[in-house]
Amino acid sequence: MSELGRYKKIVVPIDGSGWSERAVPHAVDLARISQGEIILLHVFKPPLHEYQDTLALAGEDEQIARIREDIKQRLKSLRSQLRGQGIDCRVQVIEAVGIASQICDYVKEEDADLVVMSTHGRSGISRFVFGSVAHKVMQEVDIPVLLIRPDKGE
Repeated sequence: MSELGRYKKIVVPIDGSGWSERAVPHAVDLARISQGEIILLHVFKPPLHEYQDTLALAGEDEQIARIREDIKQRLKSLRSQLRGQGIDCRVQVIEAVGIASQICDYVKEEDADLVVMSTHGRSGISRFVFGSVAHKVMQEVDIPVLLIRPDKGE
Protein backbone atom coordinates (compact mmCIF):
# COMPACT_ATOMS: atom_id res chain seq x y z
CA MET A 1 0.00 0.00 0.00
CA SER A 2 1.36 3.43 -0.91
CA GLU A 3 1.71 6.16 1.68
CA LEU A 4 -1.29 7.99 0.21
CA GLY A 5 -3.44 4.86 0.24
CA ARG A 6 -3.67 5.05 3.99
CA TYR A 7 -5.90 8.15 4.05
CA LYS A 8 -9.32 6.51 4.18
CA LYS A 9 -11.00 9.17 6.38
CA ILE A 10 -10.04 12.76 5.65
CA VAL A 11 -11.50 15.43 7.95
CA VAL A 12 -11.77 18.93 6.49
CA PRO A 13 -12.78 21.58 9.06
CA ILE A 14 -14.91 24.24 7.34
CA ASP A 15 -15.92 27.46 9.06
CA GLY A 16 -18.26 28.68 6.32
CA SER A 17 -15.76 31.00 4.66
CA GLY A 18 -14.07 30.82 1.30
CA TRP A 19 -10.74 30.73 3.13
CA SER A 20 -11.49 27.44 4.84
CA GLU A 21 -12.90 25.89 1.67
CA ARG A 22 -9.53 26.26 -0.07
CA ALA A 23 -8.52 23.07 1.69
CA VAL A 24 -11.22 21.07 -0.12
CA PRO A 25 -9.48 20.61 -3.51
CA HIS A 26 -6.39 19.27 -1.73
CA ALA A 27 -8.53 16.84 0.25
CA VAL A 28 -10.28 15.80 -2.98
CA ASP A 29 -6.94 14.99 -4.63
CA LEU A 30 -5.90 12.84 -1.67
CA ALA A 31 -9.31 11.16 -1.44
CA ARG A 32 -9.12 10.22 -5.14
CA ILE A 33 -5.66 8.72 -4.76
CA SER A 34 -6.50 6.82 -1.59
CA GLN A 35 -10.15 6.07 -2.43
CA GLY A 36 -10.94 7.70 0.87
CA GLU A 37 -13.90 9.56 2.33
CA ILE A 38 -14.01 13.29 3.01
CA ILE A 39 -15.79 14.47 6.13
CA LEU A 40 -16.68 18.16 5.99
CA LEU A 41 -16.70 19.23 9.65
CA HIS A 42 -18.15 22.46 10.96
CA VAL A 43 -18.05 23.46 14.61
CA PHE A 44 -20.78 26.04 15.16
CA LYS A 45 -19.95 28.29 18.09
CA PRO A 46 -23.23 29.36 19.71
CA PRO A 47 -23.52 32.74 21.45
CA LEU A 48 -22.51 32.75 25.08
CA HIS A 49 -25.20 31.27 27.30
CA GLU A 50 -25.33 34.32 29.56
CA TYR A 51 -26.33 36.50 26.58
CA GLN A 52 -29.03 34.22 25.14
CA ASP A 53 -31.93 36.05 26.81
CA THR A 54 -30.65 39.40 25.53
CA LEU A 55 -30.15 37.98 22.05
CA ALA A 56 -33.65 36.51 22.07
CA LEU A 57 -35.15 39.88 23.01
CA ALA A 58 -33.23 41.55 20.19
CA GLY A 59 -34.43 38.95 17.68
CA GLU A 60 -30.88 37.70 17.26
CA ASP A 61 -31.81 34.09 17.98
CA GLU A 62 -33.65 33.93 14.63
CA GLN A 63 -30.61 35.37 12.89
CA ILE A 64 -28.37 32.80 14.60
CA ALA A 65 -30.70 30.00 13.51
CA ARG A 66 -30.59 31.38 9.96
CA ILE A 67 -26.78 31.47 10.01
CA ARG A 68 -26.68 27.91 11.35
CA GLU A 69 -29.04 26.75 8.59
CA ASP A 70 -27.10 28.64 5.90
CA ILE A 71 -23.90 26.90 6.99
CA LYS A 72 -25.59 23.50 6.90
CA GLN A 73 -26.98 24.18 3.43
CA ARG A 74 -23.58 25.37 2.17
CA LEU A 75 -21.95 22.18 3.47
CA LYS A 76 -24.68 20.02 1.92
CA SER A 77 -24.17 21.80 -1.40
CA LEU A 78 -20.43 21.24 -1.21
CA ARG A 79 -21.06 17.58 -0.34
CA SER A 80 -23.31 17.25 -3.40
CA GLN A 81 -20.64 18.79 -5.63
CA LEU A 82 -18.02 16.35 -4.32
CA ARG A 83 -20.33 13.37 -4.66
CA GLY A 84 -21.00 14.52 -8.23
CA GLN A 85 -17.25 14.18 -8.82
CA GLY A 86 -17.33 10.62 -7.49
CA ILE A 87 -15.93 11.50 -4.06
CA ASP A 88 -17.35 9.76 -0.99
CA CYS A 89 -18.29 12.66 1.28
CA ARG A 90 -20.40 13.41 4.33
CA VAL A 91 -21.13 16.42 6.52
CA GLN A 92 -20.85 16.72 10.29
CA VAL A 93 -21.99 19.82 12.20
CA ILE A 94 -21.20 20.09 15.91
CA GLU A 95 -22.39 22.89 18.15
CA ALA A 96 -19.77 23.69 20.76
CA VAL A 97 -17.72 26.49 22.26
CA GLY A 98 -14.17 25.12 21.97
CA ILE A 99 -13.64 24.89 18.23
CA ALA A 100 -10.13 23.42 18.23
CA SER A 101 -10.92 20.97 21.03
CA GLN A 102 -14.06 19.79 19.23
CA ILE A 103 -12.13 19.24 16.00
CA CYS A 104 -9.53 17.20 17.91
CA ASP A 105 -12.17 15.18 19.75
CA TYR A 106 -14.05 14.48 16.53
CA VAL A 107 -10.89 13.40 14.69
CA LYS A 108 -10.05 10.97 17.49
CA GLU A 109 -13.61 9.61 17.87
CA GLU A 110 -13.97 9.18 14.11
CA ASP A 111 -10.57 7.46 13.91
CA ALA A 112 -9.64 9.73 11.01
CA ASP A 113 -6.41 9.28 9.05
CA LEU A 114 -5.75 12.87 7.94
CA VAL A 115 -6.86 16.44 8.61
CA VAL A 116 -6.72 18.96 5.76
CA MET A 117 -7.40 22.54 6.79
CA SER A 118 -6.82 26.10 5.75
CA THR A 119 -4.58 28.28 7.90
CA HIS A 120 -7.10 31.16 7.89
CA GLY A 121 -10.85 31.31 8.13
CA ARG A 122 -13.56 33.65 9.26
CA SER A 123 -17.31 33.50 9.40
CA GLY A 124 -19.94 35.89 10.74
CA ILE A 125 -20.98 34.95 14.22
CA SER A 126 -18.44 32.17 14.68
CA ARG A 127 -15.48 34.27 13.61
CA PHE A 128 -12.15 32.77 14.43
CA VAL A 129 -8.65 32.65 13.03
CA PHE A 130 -7.74 29.15 11.92
CA GLY A 131 -4.05 29.76 12.74
CA SER A 132 -4.49 29.07 16.45
CA VAL A 133 -7.03 26.34 15.74
CA ALA A 134 -4.64 24.67 13.30
CA HIS A 135 -1.82 24.92 15.82
CA LYS A 136 -3.86 23.20 18.53
CA VAL A 137 -5.07 20.51 16.13
CA MET A 138 -1.48 19.78 15.08
CA GLN A 139 -0.45 19.45 18.73
CA GLU A 140 -3.40 17.34 19.87
CA VAL A 141 -3.99 14.75 17.15
CA ASP A 142 -1.77 11.77 16.36
CA ILE A 143 -2.38 11.81 12.62
CA PRO A 144 -0.97 13.96 9.81
CA VAL A 145 -2.35 17.47 9.40
CA LEU A 146 -2.02 19.16 6.01
CA LEU A 147 -2.21 22.95 6.27
CA ILE A 148 -3.20 24.93 3.21
CA ARG A 149 -2.08 28.55 3.04
CA PRO A 150 -4.34 30.96 1.20
CA ASP A 151 -3.02 32.69 -1.89
CA LYS A 152 -1.03 35.72 -0.81
CA GLY A 153 -2.62 37.98 -3.42
CA GLU A 154 -6.15 37.44 -2.15
